[in-house]
Amino acid sequence: MEIVDKRILFYLLKDGRISQRRIASLLNLTPATLNYRFKRLTDSETLKGFKLYINPNFLGKYQLFIVFKNYNDINAEWISFKLKCLEWYNVYGIYASDNIELKDKINYMTKELGDPVLTYFPVQSLFKPSNLDKKIVDILRADPRVPSSDIAKKLGIKAKIIEKHIKYMRHRGLILIVPDIDLSKTDIVLFSMFSKNIDEISVILQECKLWQFTDGYAGITVCYADNIEMARKYIAAARNIDKSADVMIIYGYEFK
Repeated sequence: MEIVDKRILFYLLKDGRISQRRIASLLNLTPATLNYRFKRLTDSETLKGFKLYINPNFLGKYQLFIVFKNYNDINAEWISFKLKCLEWYNVYGIYASDNIELKDKINYMTKELGDPVLTYFPVQSLFKPSNLDKKIVDILRADPRVPSSDIAKKLGIKAKIIEKHIKYMRHRGLILIVPDIDLSKTDIVLFSMFSKNIDEISVILQECKLWQFTDGYAGITVCYADNIEMARKYIAAARNIDKSADVMIIYGYEFK
């Protein structure tokens, strides 16, 4: 894959709502050239669309991250995301109304998949969205990349207010707009790192960081690299900070 196309995918992975005009500016391309490359990525089904991931805390639910050997797989409505890794692991985000229900779901998964390799229950507090937050999220469900100006017209509110709410929800990790990319058609590398030293790790990985699921103390950071050598350098730098950090190379992902 050409480096320009890799950069397009990187910017989309980092910010699923970034405009094509902004990507063109960042890559010093004409809008027409960017549009051509964007269309080529979609026509080849390398870029299959976009999805809105909603943090379960936004919906009044508690979440937990759990890793199993991927000899088998499982799908359920209470699985919010899944990272499929080359190391024979699947990383699941699951959610429930309370700790008891979470334990029931862990027990169910354990019966189906075997003992978990890693379980992490982040410190969390449920978010109480405003009516406006709920309306914005409902619109984003249908079209994650709908312009803020269109949302503003629909709701009869200034676009700046819409942008402010979206920015806040994204900053809090409550929503995430994720491009649906067929990684098998690219040679980019996505990798995840679980660390209990998330602040210092984040500084090292800032340049390549895409998504982060954390309580501020520990968590999972998903990163991008143009190739495996670049990924190796990022991982080595992070492990200078946290030698016990778990690293997994991602070959597929699903967000609900």
